[in-house]
This record gives sequence, structure tokens and C-alpha cells, in this order.
Amino acid sequence: MSTDPAEVYRDGLAHGELRYQRCQWCFTRFANVSLLCATCGGPDFVWERSSGQGRIHALPRTTLAPDWQERTAVVELDEGFRMWAQLAPTPAHRIWQGAPVRLEVAETSDGSLRPLFRPSAA
Repeated sequence: MSTDPAEVYRDGLAHGELRYQRCQWCFTRFANVSLLCATCGGPDFVWERSSGQGRIHALPRTTLAPDWQERTAVVELDEGFRMWAQLAPTPAHRIWQGAPVRLEVAETSDGSLRPLFRPSAA
């Protein structure tokens, strides 16, 4: 496996996984690729794989978009870290704070991959 954090993250997406870093000093987990821990400043990380399951933690007011548009939300993953993420186009009645979501990987117009979360509640 590559040691370049951005490459490890992209490789995970290529395999349908959301990989995240865990600081070996303070055990903080986070999705952003980093060289130093934002909590303790530690430089030592291990990579872990998220289950891809979580909940919508927060919805910005700009989320009031038509159903066919993607919305942005703060998603809290089951592993205990939060990240800004795009939600898949979903009817508005299926999107609320606390709604369960699951990871999908989407391709952008330039061919790169990004995490996308689909609300999974009825």
C-alpha cells in the first residue's frame, strides 16, 4: 500500500471504501487527509476502513434545494468522526437530522472519485 495519504484515500474510494486516519497518539479519527493530528499534533497515523454507515448530523440552511439536486450535509460515521459530504439526490422528506445514510462512491466530471452518501430511511 502507498504511504502517500491522498493516494491511500483515493485507492480506498476506487475499492468502494471510505478510508480514514486514526492518530496513534490520541486515537482521534478523521476523514480529512492530514500529516499532523489536529487534536494533539501527532504525526503517526494508521489507516482504517469505515463501514460506510452513519447519520446526518447537521444540514445547512442551503440544503433547501429541489429533490434532483445534491445537498451538502455533515455526516457522522458509525466510527465516531464527522465529515462534510454530498448527499445523493433524494426526495426532501427522506432527509432530516439523524437520518441514516450509507456510502456510495461517485465519479466526478473529471473522472475522479468522491464519497457520496445516500439517505437510507423510508
